[in-house]
Amino acid sequence: MRIGKVKNPLKRFFSKEKGNSEVGPHGDNEAVIEHDKSEQLELALKEKQPQKLKKKSLLFHNKKTKPGKDSDNRVVSKNPITDFSYKLLAKRIPEMLEYRQVYEQAGLPLVFEAYLSTGFFAGFLVIVPTFLMSFFLELHFFPHAAIGFPLLGSAVLGIVSFAITLLVWLSYPILRRRNFKSALENRLAYSFGILGVLAAAGMTLDRLFERIADSESNPVLADLAKRFLRNVRLFGMDSDSALKEVARHSPSQAFSGMLDSIAVAYKTTGSIHDLVMFESSRLLSEKSDNLRRVIASLAVMAELYITLVVVGPIIFIVMLSIFGLLPTGGLPDPILLINLIVFLGIPVLSIFFILLLDTVVGKT
Repeated sequence: MRIGKVKNPLKRFFSKEKGNSEVGPHGDNEAVIEHDKSEQLELALKEKQPQKLKKKSLLFHNKKTKPGKDSDNRVVSKNPITDFSYKLLAKRIPEMLEYRQVYEQAGLPLVFEAYLSTGFFAGFLVIVPTFLMSFFLELHFFPHAAIGFPLLGSAVLGIVSFAITLLVWLSYPILRRRNFKSALENRLAYSFGILGVLAAAGMTLDRLFERIADSESNPVLADLAKRFLRNVRLFGMDSDSALKEVARHSPSQAFSGMLDSIAVAYKTTGSIHDLVMFESSRLLSEKSDNLRRVIASLAVMAELYITLVVVGPIIFIVMLSIFGLLPTGGLPDPILLINLIVFLGIPVLSIFFILLLDTVVGKT
């Protein structure tokens, strides 16, 4: 019996299920054969589909790990040293809860445990070359000394180098947090003014933070706004929880308190315009008072600079020149004192005033 070819056997099967079956030129035998082929095809597809899903699901799982323990196969950073130090020391480092809070407010991209593990690992790496260099140098310069003294001195120097390395590593987030706090609070009044104008237009809280993240000249506030948008749109947090999470990562306590107030106002009234305008006016008044204090400090510094750096050296030089003409014995050479004042005293005082000026102006 000759069986004709059918282009789409599934079409015949589904049409038969609906009551619209088509019979080929050779009668019902062809329909039965095509029906069997379609069933076999569907069974084959059902058998292959779970296997593909199973293979894909394996891509999102690591190797088998012991229950109750984290997997050691996850990659913390693209840096191999950071990844290796995290796997080696992450479970052995101390908690340091207060320092963790400071680190979270510094805006560093690494996980806290990974950063601390890298710091300890770098300290351990510094110990070995410091110990070897110190030991060989002590043997070279003191060849007749007992072997115990170079070993003890090298060990102490290695421990000191480890402590200095770890101290520098731990100090970086603190300094970074301080700079972020200063940059955030210096332009907070202007940022809240822009936020109040946008809130008066009836924008939602998501749109407000989106505009801040796109157009804000302050990078610290822009990063905090992006964190809020990530929490809401990617992690599915509500606005209250997202604001509290951003407040926890803010380096400024004043800005954290404002975010908490915004969360309460948005949850109760649904509008933050009145609160933002009040905070903006308060911040602007504080900014103007701070500028007045800075101007007064600059006036005092200007008078001190003229007295100590301009007028003072001239008076001392004239007095020393007069002493050089008088027959005095037992005094230092006036020419030497004049050189010390001109080439050492004036530059040191100028550098001191420059640093003091930068400190005062940096607070505005």
